[in-house]
Amino acid sequence: MDNRLLVFLATAREGHITGAARLLNLSVSAASHQIAQLELEFSTALFVRGNRGMRLTPAGESLFVYANQIEALWQTAYREVHQTAEGEQWVHLAASHTVTEFFLPQPLGLFRQMHPDVHIHLSMANSADVTNQVETGRVDFGIAEGRIGHRDLKVTNLWQDELGLIVPRTHPWAAWPSIPVSLLTDLDLILREEGSGTRSILDQALAHHGLSVSSLRVNAELSSIRAILDLVKNNIGCSVMSWMITRDVPEVAFIPIPDLQLTRRIHLIQHPAGDARPAMGHLIATLVSAARVFNQAPHTSPDHGSG
Repeated sequence: MDNRLLVFLATAREGHITGAARLLNLSVSAASHQIAQLELEFSTALFVRGNRGMRLTPAGESLFVYANQIEALWQTAYREVHQTAEGEQWVHLAASHTVTEFFLPQPLGLFRQMHPDVHIHLSMANSADVTNQVETGRVDFGIAEGRIGHRDLKVTNLWQDELGLIVPRTHPWAAWPSIPVSLLTDLDLILREEGSGTRSILDQALAHHGLSVSSLRVNAELSSIRAILDLVKNNIGCSVMSWMITRDVPEVAFIPIPDLQLTRRIHLIQHPAGDARPAMGHLIATLVSAARVFNQAPHTSPDHGSG
């Protein structure tokens, strides 16, 4: 792939040439030269330079769309050439923490039984990074929850999930059928980190009530679901998480928060310029089928009926 495009993409994403140079292990002058050469070739400015960094011009925005597609195709071609030469079939995917730990094991196991010759490379990241990996072509597709909000990506709905308050089994509220949103301010909370799908859904739901995470008493913000569950189980605090995460954890109780819109979709995300290899298509079909069965089944949380 043209090094000038790599520098251009890095600069557009970082918002300044210094960050792009650091990311690509180049000197600032070398990175600036690559941008200048690209602007010379197109006979137009691609960035507006300012004290706060660099932003794309209309011409730069047009190039950014195509450069993303070129990068994704190059990444896909690079993987496929190497894998074809080695005579192996691979599917690369990225998934959010919640999806990886609680939704994917069963359908991936089923897929391996049906297609033992296909190798799967799975990386786990928060939802924002999953989207970025799909956009840049580092993976064939991604699975993440929350609002994707990216017009250039193909999005397919998979699972439907619901968040609620989780508390230790010994908590005075553990047997409550539900709680009002106003009581969240009375709790010590351990939340997922910014960029996660869980956090994004919570932020949006709170905003509808004129609240934000800063309105709450947050003791920790963690990327590890297991760590959050362990802290809740040991009465360090409470959290807002998926009912599915807690359904097999007897030490915690799930309590719906009807005031908040905490139902979310888990999406399969693809780059529109991506390929449609048979192995990848079979895996996607397996995931879609598993999600359909899950969504049609009655979902019962450990204590409080449907949710």
